[in-house]
Amino acid sequence: MLEGKRINLRISEKEDIPLLLQWFNDVSFAGDYQHYPDQISYAELERQIVERKKYQHEWVDFIIETKDGKKIGWAVHYVGAPNFGWTEIGYTIIPSEQNKGYGTEAVMILVDYLFLTRDIIRVQAVIDAKNMASRRVLEKAGFKKEGTLRKALWNSKGTWTHGHLYSLIREEWKEPKILTKTM
Repeated sequence: MLEGKRINLRISEKEDIPLLLQWFNDVSFAGDYQHYPDQISYAELERQIVERKKYQHEWVDFIIETKDGKKIGWAVHYVGAPNFGWTEIGYTIIPSEQNKGYGTEAVMILVDYLFLTRDIIRVQAVIDAKNMASRRVLEKAGFKKEGTLRKALWNSKGTWTHGHLYSLIREEWKEPKILTKTM
């Protein structure tokens, strides 16, 4: 478990499948800017979570919880290209808990964890160009916008949208900002 000040990130387990299935198949959780598959089955999600354990260095997803154990979101980190020295992250907070700083803390926890435990030079994220809330999350966490990926994302409305690429490099990070404990 990765512990922050107000939230924890816990690696998702088989018992989390029903909740993740509910979230991933709910358009209101995904929102206008998320790019989840159209629908995912229990069997497919179970396969992803079980197989992820074999290849944990490539894909790890987390349940975001408040300190009292309330499940408020999902986060992920994955290696886009193992030899390129970077890891990509993603995150979503349930609608009722958005705009409370949880997304920013989750991103900061992930960044601290990744730079402390991986020999990588950058952490990056791609967001919908119209997603102002996610832009604020990344910028508060120290990320810089690098550019626009034209028509790179398929959104929940069934259209192609532009994405913005953000990154934080190790030299800009320097030291842990929010991670208080790893277990």
